[in-house]
Amino acid sequence: MKPLSLHLIGFALATTLVSSAQAAVFTVGSGPGCTHGTIQSAINAANDSAGPDTVRLTRSLTYEPEANAINTAQELTVEGGYATCDQANPDATNTIVSGTGGVHAPVFTITAPTGALIHLRRLTISGGDGDGGSTGGGIHFEGDGILDIVDSLITQNTAGYGGGIYVKGTGSHTELVLGANVVVSNNTARYSGGGIMAQGVEMSMTDAGNSSILLNKALGTGGTGGFGGGVYVYAADRPSYAYIGSGAAAFGAIYGNKALYGGGVAVLSTGGDTAELQLFATNPAHQAYVGFNSASIQGGGIYVSNAKSAARLWNAVIDNNDAPNGAAAYMASSSRLYVNFAAMHPAATGCLVGADCGRISNNVANADSDPGAIVYGENNTTIQFGYLPTAAPADARGGMLIEGNTAGSVFGGSGTTQIYRSIIGNNNTSSDVIQQSSKPLSVVDSTIAGNVIGGGSAILRTVNSAVTLQRAILWQPGTTVISRSGGTVAVSDTFVNENISTAFAAYALNPFLVDPAHGDFNLRAGSKAVDFAPAIAGNERDAYGQPRSVDLFNPGLDGPRDVGALERQTLQPLVLNGDFDPADLRLWDVVSAGTTTRDSTQDASGAANSGSAHVTRASPANGQETYGISQCIHLPGSATYALNGWGRGTGNGIVLGDKARLRWEYRHNGGDDCSNGAADASGWLDLSGSSTWRRAAQPALIEAAQVDWGDSPSIKVILVAVETPAAVGATNAWFDGITLEILASDAIFTDGFE
Repeated sequence: MKPLSLHLIGFALATTLVSSAQAAVFTVGSGPGCTHGTIQSAINAANDSAGPDTVRLTRSLTYEPEANAINTAQELTVEGGYATCDQANPDATNTIVSGTGGVHAPVFTITAPTGALIHLRRLTISGGDGDGGSTGGGIHFEGDGILDIVDSLITQNTAGYGGGIYVKGTGSHTELVLGANVVVSNNTARYSGGGIMAQGVEMSMTDAGNSSILLNKALGTGGTGGFGGGVYVYAADRPSYAYIGSGAAAFGAIYGNKALYGGGVAVLSTGGDTAELQLFATNPAHQAYVGFNSASIQGGGIYVSNAKSAARLWNAVIDNNDAPNGAAAYMASSSRLYVNFAAMHPAATGCLVGADCGRISNNVANADSDPGAIVYGENNTTIQFGYLPTAAPADARGGMLIEGNTAGSVFGGSGTTQIYRSIIGNNNTSSDVIQQSSKPLSVVDSTIAGNVIGGGSAILRTVNSAVTLQRAILWQPGTTVISRSGGTVAVSDTFVNENISTAFAAYALNPFLVDPAHGDFNLRAGSKAVDFAPAIAGNERDAYGQPRSVDLFNPGLDGPRDVGALERQTLQPLVLNGDFDPADLRLWDVVSAGTTTRDSTQDASGAANSGSAHVTRASPANGQETYGISQCIHLPGSATYALNGWGRGTGNGIVLGDKARLRWEYRHNGGDDCSNGAADASGWLDLSGSSTWRRAAQPALIEAAQVDWGDSPSIKVILVAVETPAAVGATNAWFDGITLEILASDAIFTDGFE
């Protein structure tokens, strides 16, 4: 992996040094102060002038058709943003330079030997129309110098290769630098590189400003090429690197491009030199984004081919791309895909703690008869998500969330596939979640759950592969965990929905995930996967960048480390959605149909105007209890639990009204739904019969003693509205802020309860 270019540092230093020299300024336009009437004549004059020079293109002329040539080893700035030649400072309006109606040539053809620094500022470059296999519609840049573009739009240009920009390096110093506010859009390549083709160069778009490569096309005319709708990173006789950051807030870095291979980006080496994409967040508020790109053959978001080619992603989002196979990424011919692995680019920002460190989401493998995978690796390719705990770098970061994709499988192919610290959830597959043949497959510190899987399929299907499952959760009830033909399987500290297919090497235990249907793959406090595995040396972080081995129980009772992608950080909350803040009653089960709704106009806890649960019955009998909704809470340990909440009824302080009541049932072995057998103990807690919100002065105390501790101890909490004889009409009661806490005297826990 190549580090941040030293040429960029040299470029910044050179710019500083020459700024003190007297620069010549040539102005192009009509009227007072103008030195030239054409762009080319001003460029020629600048070339004859020693030292750094500036050519200002005013809007007092129309520049069409244009086909300008720059050939210089000096520093030259060509800038727009001036209405007239005597305007002292630029404004925010670009100067348009168009090739429309002229010869078949780029708008700017730039030859830049070693030492040349070419700056383009505040320009709109359009209408370039190179014919046949030409290179560069808007800009053709070749040489060993640096092309630096800021505050410019390159749009509606056409060429054989590099519809918007073509850059070819002839030496080791060639760079294309896209700074702030650069948009490369709506350009077309007849063959490859719709927006940009970067051949044998270092290309960077790492400024945190508003830059994007969008809506470009690589047509692959006559079956030739078709690589890289947005960007084509190509190495033939020199290495080629593309460093791409967060991009524009509205569109991201690579958006809405189309190609045959690599709708967003294609990376290809045809010789012995490296071709590499490095995609990473440069703005803490925005992950790097490659979205809504399309490939008609392979690699909707990213396509990489050849053993010397690689894509490296950190804190990146590959979203809403489509292709028949490899909707997010397609790896061909021994290429490599590394995600959140190895040292980051120096310009990259770190991941936020408590959130994913990148996503592969909402991509579609769209073949009609046999849809492919979201991420596909051909034979001898390498796909690695995250790192093993023992190899964690000092700047340990989170992992990937892979959700909402639709395909034949999420991962497929015959390359070496290593999935560490990742979540694969809520995807829709017509076949298996992961299909793997020949090469090893590892799923470590990861969670696979909540996916919709085609009938008769498995979570994992492997052929002659060495499968490793470590500290993983594979929870898809009713689905075979692994369908294996040949190969081997090694399993440790892993929870599965059935363990027959793993030769009973895994634990067939419900991991009790919080809410996978809504994207919450955390463990509930009462999950046996909490504090299950031994600690591992290294700078451990979970998929959301949180510390591992957070021991919530007394040290020594069990291992301190959780199984799966996410480490539970605290025991609370035991009651989920107790404040009813979401727009629905998620995580609560219906007891009596049609009795309970969320009332957004009433609330006593949580966020302001966050709502409450409203239990009602139209024609109750006097004293009748209406059981509305309930929640099953699995307990983390033997203790005395205190149940409480906020409630309100309909009384006015003089006349007793309907009452809000909590019903509870304790079972030492309640099963997955807390209803297995008769309750060992039960009771109720009245909250309020008044129309004023009240919380019980004394909570209900529920003893879960170690002496009768079962396999799945639980408490079921039920919201009950009670019709009072003095009340008239329908029963009504509201509930909010339901809590279940552990008394401080039960000091078996280690997150602040002692």
